[in-house]
Amino acid sequence: MALPQSLTFLRQGTGAQVLEVYLDPLCPFSAKITRSLNANVIPLLSKGGKYDGKLSLIPRLYAQPFHYFGPFHIEALLVFGKQYPDLFWDYLLAIYEHQEDFFNQRASNSTPSQARDNLVHLAVSVLESKGKAKGPQSKVFGELRDRLENKSSPNGGNEAMDGLKHNLKIGRQNGIHVTPTVLFDGLKEDSVSSSWGKEEWEKFLSEKFSS
Repeated sequence: MALPQSLTFLRQGTGAQVLEVYLDPLCPFSAKITRSLNANVIPLLSKGGKYDGKLSLIPRLYAQPFHYFGPFHIEALLVFGKQYPDLFWDYLLAIYEHQEDFFNQRASNSTPSQARDNLVHLAVSVLESKGKAKGPQSKVFGELRDRLENKSSPNGGNEAMDGLKHNLKIGRQNGIHVTPTVLFDGLKEDSVSSSWGKEEWEKFLSEKFSS
């Protein structure tokens, strides 16, 4: 449930009770549950919500190896979140809106560099839509894109590598095999479905906070 200081932007809300959701950026069911969380859970833990100050949501970014471009998405999310923590969730939603562009078949002829370019263009569009782009588009793009370049060693990583490793390690430690997987206060909740709507989430949380 804890997060290293460099990844605190992942946490949505401020409560001590923690809902963790393991998400693969290229998993359709992860996209489905993220949209449901945005509509039905985020309002409850946001300022003025029923669980404001009581509940936190932590998305655990967990790429499945059979989704070839998943790690590039996580790198982009981590670099973006570190620089623009208040807009991390918006970027995550945007990535899910465009995830089909990076499905294996459609992206089969893309290079890693092209994938990163496209992900940064998407990030810039999020910043511009929120009025947070500081300077010309080329400057904003260049600053983010540079953080995704490998500068450490011939077989090393970029600025997101430590965060990517942390997410993978905690998922392996917890025996996470499928996405999405949900935990509440550290325990798996196999009953949770990506198809849940408002009624199911409210019932689930009500039971957790009344027990």
